[in-house]
Amino acid sequence: MSEDTLIRSYHPTDLEAIKAIHESSGIDYKFPSMEKFPVLKALKVEGTIRAAYGLKHTVEGYLWMDKSSWTDAEGKWLAVKALDREATAAARDLGIDSIMCCLPPDYERFGKRIKELGYSLGREGWQVFSKSTGDTQ
Repeated sequence: MSEDTLIRSYHPTDLEAIKAIHESSGIDYKFPSMEKFPVLKALKVEGTIRAAYGLKHTVEGYLWMDKSSWTDAEGKWLAVKALDREATAAARDLGIDSIMCCLPPDYERFGKRIKELGYSLGREGWQVFSKSTGDTQ
């Protein structure tokens, strides 16, 4: 990167340039609210915004369910729905924007069930990747 290149935190004056970049991308998704990004960086080259990178709050949901016969399948599903309702409300109260769920192979049936909880494929046809921000232990 040259001397005329600067990466800095987002300024509200960057909004129109970022919107223009978004619109020119040709990718079909709604432009998000900048307030949803606790981390938002802009790349300025020779005084012009050329790129921006935002990070919003997304958490990954994990479910641990005892497979013994403590209740029937419907009882377990009711437990999942109640846990999801409470956890989703708590996440919303913390300002978390979305919850992702990664299903292991052979859990396709459960994937169909969780659609009842409001889950959907992230973006049809898109691949989803994740990474750690550092030491996870």
